[in-house]
Amino acid sequence: MLQSQKNLRGILLMVLGMACFVLNDTLVKLARIHWEAGQILVVRGVFALVLLTIWLRASGMMQRLGDVAHPMLVARGGIEATIAMSFITALGVMPLADITAILMAAPLIITALSMVLFRERIGWRRWSAVVVGFGGMLLVVRPGGTDIPFVALALAIFSVIGVGLRDLLTRRIPMDIPSVVIAVTSTIGTLLGGLVLVITTGIWRPLGPSELLYTAGAATFVILGNLAMIEACRDVELSVVSPFRYVVILWAVLLGIFVFGEWPAPVALLGIALIGASGLYTLHRERVRHREELRASVPERG
Repeated sequence: MLQSQKNLRGILLMVLGMACFVLNDTLVKLARIHWEAGQILVVRGVFALVLLTIWLRASGMMQRLGDVAHPMLVARGGIEATIAMSFITALGVMPLADITAILMAAPLIITALSMVLFRERIGWRRWSAVVVGFGGMLLVVRPGGTDIPFVALALAIFSVIGVGLRDLLTRRIPMDIPSVVIAVTSTIGTLLGGLVLVITTGIWRPLGPSELLYTAGAATFVILGNLAMIEACRDVELSVVSPFRYVVILWAVLLGIFVFGEWPAPVALLGIALIGASGLYTLHRERVRHREELRASVPERG
């Protein structure tokens, strides 16, 4: 297969994966009308674990379940639980497009955290992209200018910081640990986080058929989304494929309109555009830097 064909396959899978993630969020938001965040995390986690167990058995990797005790996976599962609790709590009261746009600021957060935690060298161009993206996020959340509770906005921003930390940690997980095992750890973490919320609030509502259907569908879509994302990044040029992750904002706007009747305010649309533009520019600078590093690593011919 030509590299261009591999890239096209990766792009299609990336677009599909983003659609799956937004469909998961949509179904969770529908379930959130009747259930609290903790109950959703527990029920969705049970469904997801069943599906992942079937996946492990079908792929002959049940013996790798011992890897879930790896310290880095345990830490990642804890971060994943914190993200899920914050995100789903905020999702109950925030427009789908707005919270998705905030989550898309993750690459900018990763850029900033890379410098603070790992002393990576960040040039003025990438810092400019971070500042522009942060400005876009402020336009989306509009502090004091929306009817969204401040706590929900704070939880949404907290969750995106968690995504940045999770992805930085993921880069350092040994490559010999299968992605599906990492997914199992994440699922266990979010399920336990849901149990903490249920115990803390003491709220558990009746398991109606509609809500069960929503959470079962959400579990299916989140697993399919993860699988599509993993496959989209294999044997492709990431600088070509990665920018298509921003199609998630388009999916979120469309589903927000057609499912919930949530029309983004013009200023929020401007903020979404700024976040997308700054993220794309950050990816462009990564591509340029990677090209320069490759050029520097090739010895000159005398």
